[in-house]
Amino acid sequence: MAQDSGQLREHPFELMICDYVRFKLSRVDRRGEITWEHSPAGKVWDFVIADGNKLIYPIITDKQEVRCIDFQKNLRWSWAYAKEFKEIINITKHKSQLIVSGQKPPQAILMNLDGTIQKRLPIPARYKHHHGQLGNVYDVGNKRYLAQLWGEGTALEVDATGKEVWRFQVSRVGKGRYPEGTVQDVLRLKNGNTLLACGTQARLLEVDRSGKVVWEFTGKGHPELNFTNACSLQQLRDGSIVVTNFLRGNSGRGAHAFILSKEKEITWTLTDHKNFTAASQVWVIEPRAKPGHK
Repeated sequence: MAQDSGQLREHPFELMICDYVRFKLSRVDRRGEITWEHSPAGKVWDFVIADGNKLIYPIITDKQEVRCIDFQKNLRWSWAYAKEFKEIINITKHKSQLIVSGQKPPQAILMNLDGTIQKRLPIPARYKHHHGQLGNVYDVGNKRYLAQLWGEGTALEVDATGKEVWRFQVSRVGKGRYPEGTVQDVLRLKNGNTLLACGTQARLLEVDRSGKVVWEFTGKGHPELNFTNACSLQQLRDGSIVVTNFLRGNSGRGAHAFILSKEKEITWTLTDHKNFTAASQVWVIEPRAKPGHK
């Protein structure tokens, strides 16, 4: 990994990184070298990588689009949504299913990898402003969907019709803005609990179905992280969690991302301030699973 000091330390994986200040998408090899870079013609916050050498991301342009390109930067398809939604920032992928998060109205738009809309799922979000009304939406199995509600500081689970079946709102901490910005991502863990990246509260919470907080992580004891905004989450096959720390330019130096092992120990950090300013998503590109493994 390229450090500010010029020292090199190898990454455990190849990475894809979105920089929300420089508005670029970068592929980084295990040596920490940028091997591919793309600057979309507009603001980009989120992306997914799909089979077939595809990168899919929402982009804020005059047309408002979700775009799919390959790694030769050829446009494979584009969906202009301005006539249907005010804004789309977030996208997730479950197997061969894309879920794009429409805002105003709040809907989860289910697509195949070719950009064909298959279903529109209404989400009972209560936040009135379009920006932050609906964040990431995940397919969690059994025809259930888990949504991140940025404006409400809430994790919301709905059924296949959009009916609410579970809701958890984070509590107020400190004197900062609340509830806006206090949930930046959500993740359904293998044990059935839900992990929340609590945004500007700079903490992670694991909660069970009763709403009890069973585990909490903060930056206390880890000053090297400068953990200021818990942004995106990724669960790896071995059960460890990749956490993106959204460092704006005025937030100082620190780790753009780190990995927590199943034992809740920090095993890796990314601190490349030469090439990245504020990473909204640091995504580990895991090698394909061998036959017989998940």
